[in-house]
Parts: sequence; structure tokens; C-alpha cells
Amino acid sequence: MLLLALLILLPATFQSSFAVSVAALAMIYSTLSLSWYFMERRAGWVSLSHSIPFGLAAYCLAINPFLILLSVVASLLIFLGLSRLGRENFPFATFFTAVIFWYLSHYIVVEKNGEMVGGEEGFGFTSIGLLNSYLLASLLLTLTVFFLMAVKRSALGLKIEAVRDDEVAARAVGIDVLKIRAVSFLISVILATLAGVCYLLYFGHASPEIFSMEVALLPYIATLIAGKRLISPVVGSYVVVVVSRAFSGVLPEAHLLLYAAVLILSPKLSRWWNAQSD
Repeated sequence: MLLLALLILLPATFQSSFAVSVAALAMIYSTLSLSWYFMERRAGWVSLSHSIPFGLAAYCLAINPFLILLSVVASLLIFLGLSRLGRENFPFATFFTAVIFWYLSHYIVVEKNGEMVGGEEGFGFTSIGLLNSYLLASLLLTLTVFFLMAVKRSALGLKIEAVRDDEVAARAVGIDVLKIRAVSFLISVILATLAGVCYLLYFGHASPEIFSMEVALLPYIATLIAGKRLISPVVGSYVVVVVSRAFSGVLPEAHLLLYAAVLILSPKLSRWWNAQSD
């Protein structure tokens, strides 16, 4: 918890708008990564398409706030539908679905105030400003961490992990496997949705970039960087954002080099972190 407090509060002490902006974005992505972490670590499903609930939330809020609930339901149904392919095929199916959403997002156009908006340009929204975004992102991240800790210790958390470890045995002791899967997916989707809402309120704009492969892979990359603990997705997200912003002037795509290096080393990193957590 001390590390989390430092990551949240330290940027504010620099009295630099750049540091605060980097921290705000890092905290938003940290919440997104934690939503992925919950689905992967607790429920046992490796998703490569958390850009879908993240992006749908931002798009729906920008188009019509009443559509937010629809984005949650749509994301949940997508994950539940793809889960029928099995855990082994789930990562590939979700990644393929994320690619489709990224492609289709370039063609989402609606009429607002007599004008057609969307497409490549995306949708605008009223930003709440840098300081308010920083405070909102820090609050959301803190609540997410404590909420996930509470879920882990609860009876629901035990059932989720029981289903993760052995669905047949879970059914034998009376656990409704499909219901628990749906609940665990819903928790993950809601957290990703809240991160997407925070993203839109910060930037005041949502474009097809929010569905990009960079965003889809970010939670996976962040967790591989920092390990298997609850704080790991947060630390990894900070690393990705800091690298991308620190070198934006001389090497705008520095974070893609980081992605490539982590993906190349992913088998060794996975074995290393698994060994450390045993």
C-alpha cells in the first residue's frame, strides 16, 4: 500500500503539470490493467481485448451517457460468448475480436446537432480538466485496489478461485459455474468501463485509437513487466506510460519497443514471476 500511495501522491509534489498529466494517464491505465488482472489472475481467463469495454464506455458516454449501461452489457455478452470456446482459445478469440472492434471503430458515425460526427476523428466531450482528472483517477485506482482486495477475501472470491482451479470439482460442491463466471466477468468489465469513462473525462475526446492494439495489449504487458501481485499491473502501467511520455520527443514509439521486448521475453518472464509467486 505504501508503494501505491507513493505512485499516486509523489507526482503532485513535483508541482509540474507534465508530471500530473503522466500520473493521471498512468492511473487510468492502471485501473484498466487491474480489471484485466482480476479476470486473468482470479478468474483464470486471459483476455486480450479489454480495449473493448474501455473503448465502448468512452464512445457511449461521448455519444449519449444513457448508453453506458449498454456498453457494459455488450462487453459482458462478448466475453461470455467467447468463453464458450474454452480457456485455451479465449486469448486468441478475444484478440481477434479486439482487432475487429478497432477496425469498425473507424466507421462509427452518428448525427449530433444536425452534423455527422465520428469516424476517424472520433467524438468530443467536455473535459473536467487536469487536476480534477488526476483526483478522479487517483480515487478510482484506490477504490479499485481495495475493492479487489475485499473480493479476494470474500466468499465470492473463494468461489471464483474454486471455479478457476477446477470447474468439475466446483460443480460437485454445488457452485454454479456459469453464474460465477458471469459475475467475475461483470466485475472486470465494470472496472474497465469506469477506466474508459475516466479516460474520456480527462482527454475530452475518444477516437479509434482507444480500441488500438496498444491499448488491448497494455494490461498484459504491464503485468508481465512487474509480476503477479495486485500492485504489479499498477507498476507496469506506470512504466509503460512514463517510457512513452519521457521519450515522446526523441522516440515517439518508444513504448512499442518496450512492448516488443516484453513480448519476446514473455515466456521467460512468465516462468520467472510464476516461480516468485510460488
